[in-house]
Amino acid sequence: MIHGTRLLLRLDSDPTGPVHWIRVDRSGVPEADGRTEDLHGLVSENPDRGIIVLAAGADVLLTRVNVPTQNRQKLLRAVPYALEEQLAGDVEDAHFVLGAREDAGWAVAVLQTAWLDNWLQRLADAGLQPRRILPETLCLPRRDDAWTVLVDATRFVVRTGSQDGFGGDSDNLEVLLEAALEECGEARPQRILVFADGVDPDLPAAGLGVDVVIEPADTSRLIAAGVDDNALDLLTGPYAPADHARTWWRPWLPIAVLLAVWLSLDLGLAVLDQRSLQAEINRVESRAMNAYQAMFPGAGNLDQARTRVGNRLRQAGGNDSGQQDMLDTLRLIGPNLMNGGDFLLRGLSYRGGILELELETSTLQELDRLQQRLDGNDEVSAEVRSARSEEDGVLGRMVVRRTGQ
Repeated sequence: MIHGTRLLLRLDSDPTGPVHWIRVDRSGVPEADGRTEDLHGLVSENPDRGIIVLAAGADVLLTRVNVPTQNRQKLLRAVPYALEEQLAGDVEDAHFVLGAREDAGWAVAVLQTAWLDNWLQRLADAGLQPRRILPETLCLPRRDDAWTVLVDATRFVVRTGSQDGFGGDSDNLEVLLEAALEECGEARPQRILVFADGVDPDLPAAGLGVDVVIEPADTSRLIAAGVDDNALDLLTGPYAPADHARTWWRPWLPIAVLLAVWLSLDLGLAVLDQRSLQAEINRVESRAMNAYQAMFPGAGNLDQARTRVGNRLRQAGGNDSGQQDMLDTLRLIGPNLMNGGDFLLRGLSYRGGILELELETSTLQELDRLQQRLDGNDEVSAEVRSARSEEDGVLGRMVVRRTGQ
């Protein structure tokens, strides 16, 4: 049931003909109804009401199709050609709406685009913009063991299932019912429940082969009670109103919220990672400063250290090529000097591809172990040139060459 004040418009097959309108209150009960050709008057008499349009059963083909795919986009492309033989005209002139899948296949509603275009244009010219267009057939009550029929002086509609039914002129009701029952075979209903509005239909149970129950009915009340939120909406694809885009993404709103939360958390983690990396950089620079001050006692801050090291390297190295070679050699032996023992670099020189280090260490064994570690590097070789004992330890001179030089 659709709640809230609504204006229901029952359209005829003729887009220029009169319209049966039903004004519905918030509880779904008709307040007033009537027929009119003056659609402009409906706008002024029913301001701020949601407009639901009902397409006559004779103008909407409700059928089933079996297509071997679950992808709705592929289904929509395949359905017109799967139903081509059931249509009187070309598939290009029809509008196809895909319903839900059941045991009998995918439900499909088909109507002529010319009928839809003409009615929508007429409604728009009058200032009426329907929120939905529903098959009137699916507004009838549904019974598990029965077909339900609504018939008045001019037309009828028959609901045969959750998304199935047909309609036509009242004069053809008995003939079309017989044909539909014969097509059902053993799946025919146990009875036919007929709601008659101002008419006494002649439907012999013996001729139809099923029980027929006829009840008087008020069409407006019956239709208003059957308008369903979940009914097949014909305003889809190129006919979808602009606000349908908003209703389309509503089911995705929780996912969008979760995505926003995830992005916020991810951004927060990125900020934390950046802070952590900056802290690590600060720690590395601090260790570099400590190492530099250990090698060059009395050095100033790190900027001064970089300047001083650069000056020393330029003094120690010759041309740019030699300076680069020396830097490469220092890069190779640096980890061993920093992490391999208790060493104090007292001086260095680089000439002719040979790096000479003046090192202070606690014992001669520490110096020997440093030589062994450097020799274990495939890219350099080391040799202790001299070593002498002093009060605070051992002062040694070591020569380091790049392999192949």
